[in-house]
Amino acid sequence: MSENNEYCISEEALQRLTEDIGKKMVESAEKTQSKSSSSCIYRVPKEIRKQKESAYTPRFVSIGPLHGKDQHILNSPMQDVKKSYANSLFDRILSSKGGLEEEKLNTSKVLVECVGKMRESLEKAKKCYAEEIEDVLDVEMLVIDGCFILELLYRSHRFFHMYIDEPSSDPIFGSILTDVYVRHDLLLLENQLPFFVLNELFDLTVAHIVCTPTRTLGQYVISYFPQMWKSENDGTTTATTTTATNNNYDHILDILHNHYRHHDANPGDGGSSVVMPCASDLEYAGAMFKEGNKVEFCKPQSPFHRAQFKIPTLALDDSVEPFLRNLIAYEQCCPGVPGYFTSYAILMDTLINTPKDVQVLEKAGIIRNYLGASEDASDLFNNLCKGIVLGEFYFTETTKAAADYSKSCWHDAMAHLRRRYFASPWTFIAFCVGFITFAISVVKFVRANFR
Repeated sequence: MSENNEYCISEEALQRLTEDIGKKMVESAEKTQSKSSSSCIYRVPKEIRKQKESAYTPRFVSIGPLHGKDQHILNSPMQDVKKSYANSLFDRILSSKGGLEEEKLNTSKVLVECVGKMRESLEKAKKCYAEEIEDVLDVEMLVIDGCFILELLYRSHRFFHMYIDEPSSDPIFGSILTDVYVRHDLLLLENQLPFFVLNELFDLTVAHIVCTPTRTLGQYVISYFPQMWKSENDGTTTATTTTATNNNYDHILDILHNHYRHHDANPGDGGSSVVMPCASDLEYAGAMFKEGNKVEFCKPQSPFHRAQFKIPTLALDDSVEPFLRNLIAYEQCCPGVPGYFTSYAILMDTLINTPKDVQVLEKAGIIRNYLGASEDASDLFNNLCKGIVLGEFYFTETTKAAADYSKSCWHDAMAHLRRRYFASPWTFIAFCVGFITFAISVVKFVRANFR
């Protein structure tokens, strides 16, 4: 009897343990599937973050739950500026004919609408973050951070596009340093609010401001950030139209990712696709670098023409590296995001091995180097790709065409000739002297033997 009881107890314990394990697996599977389908805001993986910590960490202002408890953020005066900006946004939403009491009533009514809307959207917003933020993200954070961003975008438009008011007394735009740091912080992958949250608040606030030109939230975002390099639609209305009609974005960084990437570029296979000579070697082989609106390699029409390697212009300043790094981190972390900027970074890393390659691209107008020495620019691109994984590569045909061009017998011989005899003024002079001496010797030989 004792053995039977022990056997029954053992069987019951095993059954309970099995059910407990099965329940945990099902719960975790459901949670993982729910997160993976809606997550768009991630912490940058440690392997990527350690390459340059400052490129992924907010300096002045935190947006959302991931950096709100950082000590330097808690001690920052920007905490009060955020609330002040949010308050200014509600003050703008006034009836043009109402008196003071009616104005207060209208402002309070809009605030109530915003709080109510964010309370409805809170659970959906939490699912946009890849990590658990259950006790950190709340309605207050959504309202204040969201309205701060909207007021920031609106003030920027008034100051620099409508030329209304002076930015000199503004707590952000009145200081060049603060303005630059805030722009930096709003670009970070870890420092984002879901776009649908901003759009819902935008529809309740900015969209109802009296005498405001009709603009979408996406258009405000594009105009707030300076042009860092040419997009495919610079000078056209396509980018504006796309941004105006498409509200299917993840967050502000996604809007910029969509704006700057070339939409006609098709991904190929990764891996060996990036085997290609560096910029100086391609120039030696006769290729001519030229600025363009997209990356493409144009083969010469005849043996007397030069191939053209077209690449969009990139102005290298202190804001470009964190921008590129966060675009790449977004592509690396978020499933389904096209890896265009990862491919771009790999392409530039392949073209730039030494400061001499930077000088070739500077001379062609593809790089405008405001960092200082050419070594700084080459270090930037050589370090940009550390820790990242290349999946789809968007410039397979371009790199293959460039590699094939440089391997052809004629262009290989021309490259050898340029390296040996035209690399410096002294070798060129020596070549010319040698050639002239050889020509004189030939003339003398002909005259001596054929009189």
